[in-house]
Amino acid sequence: MANVQMPRLSDSMETGKILRWLKKEGEEVKKGEPLVEIESDKANIEVEAYASGKLSKIVVPEGESAPIGAVIAEIGGDGEGAPKAEKPAEPKGKAEKPAEPQGQAPAAEPEPKEKAPAAESPKPHATRPEAHVEQADKAMAKTAQQAADSGGEQYPHGGPDDRTEVGAAAQAALSAIRRPAAPENGERQRVSPVARRLAEEHGVDLRQVQGSGPGGRITKEDVEAAAQQGGQRQAAAPVAAPTAPGVAREERQPTPRPKEEVEVVELSKMQTTIAMRLAQSKFSAPHFYVTSEIAMDDAVRLRQMFNEAVDKSEAISINDLIIKAVALALTKFPEVNASWADGRIERKRDINIGIAVGLPDRLIVPVLRNAERMSFAEIEIAIADFAARARENKLSLDELKGGTFTVSNGGVYGSLLSTPIVNPPQSGILGLHAIQKRPVVVNDQIAIRPMMYAAVTYDHRVIDGRESVAFLKHIKELVEHPTRMLLGI
Repeated sequence: MANVQMPRLSDSMETGKILRWLKKEGEEVKKGEPLVEIESDKANIEVEAYASGKLSKIVVPEGESAPIGAVIAEIGGDGEGAPKAEKPAEPKGKAEKPAEPQGQAPAAEPEPKEKAPAAESPKPHATRPEAHVEQADKAMAKTAQQAADSGGEQYPHGGPDDRTEVGAAAQAALSAIRRPAAPENGERQRVSPVARRLAEEHGVDLRQVQGSGPGGRITKEDVEAAAQQGGQRQAAAPVAAPTAPGVAREERQPTPRPKEEVEVVELSKMQTTIAMRLAQSKFSAPHFYVTSEIAMDDAVRLRQMFNEAVDKSEAISINDLIIKAVALALTKFPEVNASWADGRIERKRDINIGIAVGLPDRLIVPVLRNAERMSFAEIEIAIADFAARARENKLSLDELKGGTFTVSNGGVYGSLLSTPIVNPPQSGILGLHAIQKRPVVVNDQIAIRPMMYAAVTYDHRVIDGRESVAFLKHIKELVEHPTRMLLGI
């Protein structure tokens, strides 16, 4: 009997919530098969079975939470289920057979002895949190290239602290082991959690769907396409195309008006963590704000010239130009690329910029690593990839960690001016806003120019007034004269 325990899926996780059991009680489970989808404080993760047998009991049902290490299910031996655990009571009086504890049956019956080797004595250990560490070490040593080919859901090049927690290693194992180079046989399909849910809603038989993702992984778009071509339920009818409409539909869906006088909305693990961290940032870090107005004429022209010279797939946005400017400014002002830790200031070598991505129910911040080395096009491709995978919960935990500064663009929603909250443990965040044509004075003449407000929020424990103003001024100069970024001056 193997006890399936709640794994630690992030370094800050204390409890996990069962979102969905992918197997039902009594069904056979194979080692490596997706077993359960769990919500941690950072992501929703599909956890695999680390033992084979029958899912004899689900201890924690869907929608319920359990602490790390708690038993959430039981997997019995092949074809036996729970009864094998009850047999040790019978041979208690048979002292003449102490050397054969696995043959839990009368000596006259040889059949149980033949089945006894199938009793998986080491397999229960595979569900313990410690076993995830071993799985992670083996997986990361064997499948670095395989993980890189899996569409970004990997745990690449983690620093020493990333491996000191069982949870970080568990995520590494789950990310790498979940995507073998090729299935051992045709029975197992690789399906994203979102695609699996959508398939059940639309009545799509996943066995008939050809995956278009890395290594044949079935994506949300594949399911939508299959539903449109003849799903078994009417729910497939609204799907208009195999790609982005699913995302757009989720974003436009309005929140229904409460039917009762008061409607209580329970927070997800991720929402709870975000709320706690932002409150901690606001109440513990002395925030101060620096704003400026940036003329966007040359940036708009450069973007237009760039996009006319390249393929549409390589077109860039104003956002990409500004992120590049921020990255270059951080190389000039290492004081800003720093954080407060235990009464000390830690300045970071790497420039890793967090990009705020708004989702219907939360905001997450994936990280562009070494952003100062990236071209405009590389920044655009990375951000588009983050946004697409964020909507399907495909971002790995590693992609959400290690940021040293954050950029948040409220301008896409029409915001003219705001002062964002610092994203701890960082010490600065830049808020971008809508570009508007406004009358300004140029050479003592009134001119109409496209202008944008920019506001940086700082942790005053880390950054002083002089550096804070100079940093934003340098960003302004780079954006107003963007050719300097191309020339490296």
